[in-house]
Amino acid sequence: MKNINHYMILGLGFFTLALAMVVSLTITSFDVVGANNVSTITRVNITNTEPTLYEVTIPSSIDLTPGNTTLVNCTGYVYDVNGWSDINTSNATLYDTTYGDGTTFDNNFRYQNNSCTCTQLDAEQFNATCTCGFNVLYYANNGTWQCNMTIADEFGLSDTRNSSYGTINTVIGINAPNEIDFGNLSVTETSSEIIANISNFGNVPINVSLRGYGGTDPSNQNNVSMVCEIGNITSGNERYAPISGVDYNNMINLTNITTMISNLTLPVRTDDSAYGNDTNSTYWRIYIPSSISGACNGTVEFYATDTS
Repeated sequence: MKNINHYMILGLGFFTLALAMVVSLTITSFDVVGANNVSTITRVNITNTEPTLYEVTIPSSIDLTPGNTTLVNCTGYVYDVNGWSDINTSNATLYDTTYGDGTTFDNNFRYQNNSCTCTQLDAEQFNATCTCGFNVLYYANNGTWQCNMTIADEFGLSDTRNSSYGTINTVIGINAPNEIDFGNLSVTETSSEIIANISNFGNVPINVSLRGYGGTDPSNQNNVSMVCEIGNITSGNERYAPISGVDYNNMINLTNITTMISNLTLPVRTDDSAYGNDTNSTYWRIYIPSSISGACNGTVEFYATDTS
């Protein structure tokens, strides 16, 4: 019995030691550093964000000025989280959509502005309007046009957007000399040939018609081409031709009835540097009848008619 108790006590001692070791190992495992799951915090500071060009507009209807330029504005509306003054550059192209936003600059179908202006929109800190103005020539194609605008901030980040559509309307225009001066003549004398150049000042091809009357009153129906200090010059004595060198007897009488000049059509201007086939000449002569004297004056009206 003594030996049995001895072995029981000894066994209990070993069990207690083993249990202590297990408990010790379990507690120690919670204190381990560098387990198999570690979290690391990452950081970055965004100092610049790209601008947003959220709308671009041009006028929906554009009326050009015959023989001159017309200012057409392309306006972009911009949002920049870094502030509106962060917008550094703005440029735009105004173009006929038939030809597209190509690379060729031409007053008939494409204009460029590389120095547009951006200003704060009202009192908004982050909003701006960018305006690109185009001096559009009178012979720019009639039809549908569009503006493509690009903006960039000080870091070179940019945004691009096309505008709404706008229509350049048809413009009919003609240019003629301020006067046709036959000089000093005596009665029964026929003048030399005087040239009067006429040009198409619109954006469609035109025919040209004429009407003449004495003096400067368009309601004058007295069948004279000039009124003089003494007497008048009748309409049949002032004549014209569409080509040079025509004999006076074969020229066309100027009358008070509007008459189209045959075989004289003026196309739209296509040369940006000078007048071209959009300009043609008419040739004029006058015969001075007897019994008149002094200074004489009359009016010739040139009319343009769309042939497109």
